[in-house]
Amino acid sequence: MYSPRQKILWFAFSTRVVVIFLQAISNFVIPDHDANVFVSPEDPTLRKTIADHIVDKLLGGMKRWDAQYFIHIAQYGYTYENCLAFSPLFPLIVRYMAYVINSVLGSFINFHSTLLISATLVNLVIFIKSADILHRLSLRVLRSECRAYKAVILFCVNPASIFFSAPYSETLFSWMTFYTMLKCTDNETFRFANIDIVSSLPAGFSMITRSNGTVNLGFIFYATLKNVIERTVPEIVYKYKTVKHKIILPFLLMPLFVSFVAMLLTVIIALIPFALVQTYNYLKYCTHNEHNLPEFLSNTEYVLPGRADSPWCNDSLPMSYSYIQSHYWEVGLFKYYKLKQIPNFMLASPIIFLILYHCLSYIKNNLRLCFRLGFRSNTFNYGYTNRMPYRPKQYCKGFGANDPAFFVYVVHIMFLTVVCIAFVHIQVSTRLLASASPVLYWICSSRMNVGPTPTSDQNTINEHFRRIGIGKRIPSHHLSIANLEGVDNMYSKWKTFIISRRMPDFQSRLIQYYFLGYFIIGTIFYSNFFPWT
Repeated sequence: MYSPRQKILWFAFSTRVVVIFLQAISNFVIPDHDANVFVSPEDPTLRKTIADHIVDKLLGGMKRWDAQYFIHIAQYGYTYENCLAFSPLFPLIVRYMAYVINSVLGSFINFHSTLLISATLVNLVIFIKSADILHRLSLRVLRSECRAYKAVILFCVNPASIFFSAPYSETLFSWMTFYTMLKCTDNETFRFANIDIVSSLPAGFSMITRSNGTVNLGFIFYATLKNVIERTVPEIVYKYKTVKHKIILPFLLMPLFVSFVAMLLTVIIALIPFALVQTYNYLKYCTHNEHNLPEFLSNTEYVLPGRADSPWCNDSLPMSYSYIQSHYWEVGLFKYYKLKQIPNFMLASPIIFLILYHCLSYIKNNLRLCFRLGFRSNTFNYGYTNRMPYRPKQYCKGFGANDPAFFVYVVHIMFLTVVCIAFVHIQVSTRLLASASPVLYWICSSRMNVGPTPTSDQNTINEHFRRIGIGKRIPSHHLSIANLEGVDNMYSKWKTFIISRRMPDFQSRLIQYYFLGYFIIGTIFYSNFFPWT
């Protein structure tokens, strides 16, 4: 029998194999759609062997839409200005992993094929790590093994699954984001004034993985504020009331200063990679120099390095992202609201509705908690008792259920959702929100009921363990997942409730069909250049 963590890791691996297999079949059977989008120029001197054609047949469906940019950057670097819209960490990892693979397979396949293999393997490994980190984070926030387990299983078949296997940065971004969230709730490792300075590393890496990684700094600020309000200030007030000599007040305030310094140090460390990337972009495109690009790359309508004539170069804070998004993709406030985009709005509507409805319900049902910014109700008493304590209403069936731990995650996902609605190409919302926050999976986990099976009954499970003669006691959290999955599924590496069970109610079936439907249809559409991004 597999433990919950083993089930999660094996299921994460299995779903990635299914995505790779499904895109290969789809790409082979269905002719590609002419999307009229950027396609990386091909080096005319690049040799192609039979092995290269095999790699292209097996993994060619992965290299669609923005994956063209990521593979192009990994192979040639930032040759065109519009490539600056894609952050460098994922292409760099793919490139150096490709060097390792090329040292072994270089005599059989060319470097372009090696990059495609590298990107697939990198995302496979990182996706499994992301699922593991999400499980740890969900256990800490949800405080329920069953709900945390369901959330991670849903993540493994999330509606944007193809983008977590194709050469996109979504998987790496999820890993860095979930790890940042986990470290901001951690009580271990390197801590300074109750702030985990290690959280600066995943936060900094997330900022050079995707542009919305800068929002992750909010978790560091909030963790600092929460520690100051709930721990540091009450301790200072208590000591102030108990000491005889008030002259030592400046010394009592020292923890506040230390907390501020610790937060500042954490943020500076997180910003260093981002600052280095912006400096590189400026030097490459805003200073006059020779680009030295080969002819097949330089003969293009795109802006080449060294021209120093782009408008963003003259900004007081020269950062290319906003200009490039607006200039090349027409990204701006409500610019995407056109009649022809109605199908794309329909594609994005399920995830936006799920998040907005449940997050607004959380805010409505927990108004006082939200006004307190998610702090404990007794935080501001400072030793004074309230004769008529406020007893919040309990909404046991609702998302969050009056739990202050959800507050910062709700604010984070609400902000990203509003940005998606107002600014970005709306169909991108599915992969952006699915990779940037665990809230979608927590919502669906809380709303999804899993019906019983003949082998998920408590007596059946106990009889099974008695029959196979296991002497040691089964951990309670293992038993709770066995109750959820049933004995048969717990002995399988890939069978889980999401694919082997019929949900008992309409709401649960709707969630199941949404996740599995987008998982399958999205993979087929994407791998043949049909609109899905």
